[in-house]
Amino acid sequence: MTGRVFNIERFGTEDGPGIRTVVFLKGCALRCRWCSNPESQLFEKQVLFKANACINCSRCVNLCPRKAIEFIPEYGYITAKPECDHCGLCVENCYENARKMMGVDYTPDELIEELLKDQDYYKMSGGGITFSGGEPFLQSGFIIECAKKLKESGISVLAETCGHVPAKNIKAAAEWVDYIFFDFKHIDPEKHREFTGADNRLILDNLSWLNDNFKGELAVRYPYIPAYNDSKEEIEGFLDYASRLKSVREVWFLPYHRLGIPKYQGLGYEYKMGDMQSLKFKDIEYLKDYQPKYDFTIKLG
Repeated sequence: MTGRVFNIERFGTEDGPGIRTVVFLKGCALRCRWCSNPESQLFEKQVLFKANACINCSRCVNLCPRKAIEFIPEYGYITAKPECDHCGLCVENCYENARKMMGVDYTPDELIEELLKDQDYYKMSGGGITFSGGEPFLQSGFIIECAKKLKESGISVLAETCGHVPAKNIKAAAEWVDYIFFDFKHIDPEKHREFTGADNRLILDNLSWLNDNFKGELAVRYPYIPAYNDSKEEIEGFLDYASRLKSVREVWFLPYHRLGIPKYQGLGYEYKMGDMQSLKFKDIEYLKDYQPKYDFTIKLG
C-alpha cells in the first residue's frame, strides 16, 4: 500500500492542537473556486512551475523526452500535456529548482519514518500528525495504516475533510483518528454545486454520521467567501444547523485569501475568483458576536 503525498509541512500550529506535521495527500472530488491547493485536486502527479525562480534557460523544454512542456506567455514553462509520464527529468535538471513534482508515493513505513523525526515536538506540545489535502479520506486505507503505527508511539492523528467521500471511507477511518476538522461550505445544495462542482447531500450525510458516531473531537470549519456564503441569512442558517450537531465543540470561520494564485499559474490554470481581495481577520471579527447564542466555541482561523 502507498499513499500519494504532495507536501509535508513541519511545525504547523494552525491545523490542530500543539505542534503538528501536516501531510497533504493528493486527490479531491470537489473543485472549489477558491481552493488554495489546486495541485491537490488531481490524484495524478503534476509538475508545478515556479515563475519567480525561473531564469528562462529553456533547458526543461530541451530535456523533455516527450515534448510535454510548453511556454505559455501568461504562465511560463507549463507541463500540461498528456504526453508527460512524470519521469522527473525537468525537475531534477532545473538549474534554479523552478520545477517541483507534486506527488510522491510513500509506503506507511516510509512516511512514519519521516514523521517520527519530530516526535519530541509532538509530545512536548500535545501535537501530532494532521492529514490534509486534497481530500485525505479518499486514501483512507493509507491513513488507517499510518494511524495504527502512530498510535503505537502515542502520537495523535487529525484529519481535515471536505466530507465529499464514500461513507465507507469515513466510517473505516474514524476509528483511528482523534480529531476531525470538517469543512462546511454551504447549506444550499444548488449553490454548493455552483461553486464546488457537486451538491452537498453526501457531505451532510457524512457529517450527520460523524456527529452521531465519532468518538473523537469534531470541529466544523466554514470558509467565509464574499458573495458566496457571507450573507446574514447564510451565516445564521449555518450556525443554527451547527447548533443541532451536539458533538461539535468548535466552529471555525476561515477568511477568504488569494495565497494559492502562484500555484494556479504554475499549473497553467485559470484562477476563477477574479480580482476579489483577501480578507483580514478584522473583516470577520463581527462573527464573534454570535457566541452568546451557542454552546460551541466560535473561532477565527
